[in-house]
Amino acid sequence: MTRGDILKFAVAFALRRARKIVGGLKEGLNEDERFAVADHVISQLKERGDPWRLSDEAKPGSGPTT
Repeated sequence: MTRGDILKFAVAFALRRARKIVGGLKEGLNEDERFAVADHVISQLKERGDPWRLSDEAKPGSGPTT
């Protein structure tokens, strides 16, 4: 799992409550839509030189904590 994969899952999880943030959104995003947005976020970050090293393999235990 890459650093980008971890970020993608975190973004997709955060978008579960997008309806509360986006005023004109009448329904929440479904899972496919959330992951499409998250994929787009990662691709946009990679296009900017990837100083976050999103393609690097993530270190074990470096994922999000609850």
